[in-house]
Amino acid sequence: MIITNLKKLAKTSLRKKALLIAEAAYEAIDIEKTIKRRIWIKKNILEINIHLESSVLRLDLDDYNRVFMVGIGKGSALASVTLAKILGKRLTGGIALDVNQQKLEIKNFKFFKGDHPLPSKKNIKATKEIIKLVYGLKKDDLLINFICGGGSALVCSRDRELNYSKLIIKELTKAGAIISELNTVRKHLSDIKGGGLAKIAYPATIVSLVASDVCGNDLSVVASGPTVFDKTTKKDAKKILKKYGLKPSKFALLETPKDRKYFKNVKNILFVCNQDGIMGMMAKARKLGLKPKIHSLALEGEAKNILLPMIKRVKKGEVILAAGETTITFNKKIKPGKGGRNQEAVLGALVKLPITNYQLQKNVVFLSFASDGYDHTESAGAIGDLIGLQKAQKIGLDARDYLNSHSTFKFFQKTNGALYTQKTCFNVADFMIVLRQS
Repeated sequence: MIITNLKKLAKTSLRKKALLIAEAAYEAIDIEKTIKRRIWIKKNILEINIHLESSVLRLDLDDYNRVFMVGIGKGSALASVTLAKILGKRLTGGIALDVNQQKLEIKNFKFFKGDHPLPSKKNIKATKEIIKLVYGLKKDDLLINFICGGGSALVCSRDRELNYSKLIIKELTKAGAIISELNTVRKHLSDIKGGGLAKIAYPATIVSLVASDVCGNDLSVVASGPTVFDKTTKKDAKKILKKYGLKPSKFALLETPKDRKYFKNVKNILFVCNQDGIMGMMAKARKLGLKPKIHSLALEGEAKNILLPMIKRVKKGEVILAAGETTITFNKKIKPGKGGRNQEAVLGALVKLPITNYQLQKNVVFLSFASDGYDHTESAGAIGDLIGLQKAQKIGLDARDYLNSHSTFKFFQKTNGALYTQKTCFNVADFMIVLRQS
């Protein structure tokens, strides 16, 4: 089981069904299983199944003098290890920068653990190693990248970028900026984002396998698009900074590479996304005798308000599914507690669910959880229902107070509603489930 406390949480048959559906989402985006299922070598031809396009990319490894790999973002270390085993002796070397340290040793491959969401000196050291590796690539070299969510924070090449990144992450996140706005600014502070990696690795052939954690799967936004041509400009970054009350003149903004030649030999592939998890959940729901419905694949908005429309919509015997990335707007007058947007979503629904509607409370369970297992805490998210409300009342917790102070992690710790998982899945944003008893 990827959900490590599934049995503990499954106190009712309704909860168990919801948790098994969540487990199916994790199984569908399990890093090792996904790569082994969709990447293979036949007679020295590397084949990559591009599932959403129903096609296969074929690379004749005999056409290349050397083969390198770079992993950037959450889960990229495990992804790199898995692919390295497939490539075997054909792999010349590589680097992965992740939030986790990969313990397995691979010849000529370096693993770095960086800090997230706020970068540190460790991130700079690792990023410089990536730049050093790809800078010397030649025309007959092949560079395969795993580009994963979280890469925008992990990749940081200079002290100047480090200081600016910390500031904009804190200020823009508090103000409720969406990920595309945040990453537009980060692209224009970086040497490697916004197509910078493609420029540094030119003229090598580049294949980037992207695990999208972005609504709509805009590959230029995932990890700030290190190998994707960037259509935004410094003017766009300035507008966003002004929008959120920051002075552009305080930032040394850079222009991203605009010469198309750097992208001529680049292939960016959507390798995995939230649709994979949704399809897995739908199949599991049907096996459990439920009727699944998709609410959204690009759900955005204030986290605490996001689940209530789904709860009001769900009918008996249905399970409503959604995927996306919500935001939390913090009250500047209150020092926020510990918690993430998934826990905020579940607690918001618990607080706002009409208390008079006892029948709905009794027959509905809902979850919101991070695909990579991190909801800004060691918890992946939370489960909510009448059991959780009754537990809170029994021990004297005011759910509204915990929501207002954004102390959602503590609330679900105390009410035993926190969801914990192994950290073995791709980061493809968040999933939401609302299930109603038939």
